[in-house]
Amino acid sequence: MTAESPVAAEPIALDAKELSKRVLALIAGIRDIRDITPESIAKMTGLKIETNPQDGNDYGISGKLTETWYYGLRSMSPDASDKPNRVLFQLNDQTDTDADMSPVCVPIEDYSQTLTAAGFASRKMRNRLNTQDYWEFTRGNVGATVYVRGKSDPQDAQTCVSMVIIETQL
Repeated sequence: MTAESPVAAEPIALDAKELSKRVLALIAGIRDIRDITPESIAKMTGLKIETNPQDGNDYGISGKLTETWYYGLRSMSPDASDKPNRVLFQLNDQTDTDADMSPVCVPIEDYSQTLTAAGFASRKMRNRLNTQDYWEFTRGNVGATVYVRGKSDPQDAQTCVSMVIIETQL
C-alpha cells in the first residue's frame, strides 16, 4: 500500500478535526508494537482498516475530506518482511499544487495540548534545510513526529498538521 495507491474502504463522513481526534486517540492508545495491528488501530480510531490480501503487514485506510484533500492512514515496516512498527497519517493534496489547507487545517496546538496532557514530552524541531518545522512527541517506547505547513502557502507560518508518523521501538 502506498500513498499513490491508497486502500479504498467504505466511505465515512469525516472532517479533518474529527479525523485528527481519532489519530490523537491512536497515538495516546499505543503502548508498544503489539498495538500496531489492524484490529487495534480500528478499535482506537473507529475506522475500518483494510488489510492487503497479499501482505498481512500492509494495512490502512484512505478517504476524501474535500474535493482537494484526501487522507491516508497506513502501516509502515522497517522492511517488507517485518511486522509494522510505525503508522503514517497524512493529508494529501490531490491537485499537487500546494492547495490551500484552510479547509483541513488542524492546528499543531491541538496535537500539542492533547499529547502533553497524555504524558508525552514535546520538542519543536526544524529540518536540516531550515524549511519545515516539526514536533517530536515521546512517551516511553512510543513517539510521534508531527509535520506542519502553512495554510495557503507551505512557506507561510507553519501551523497546520500535514503528516504524522507514529512509531514504537522494535
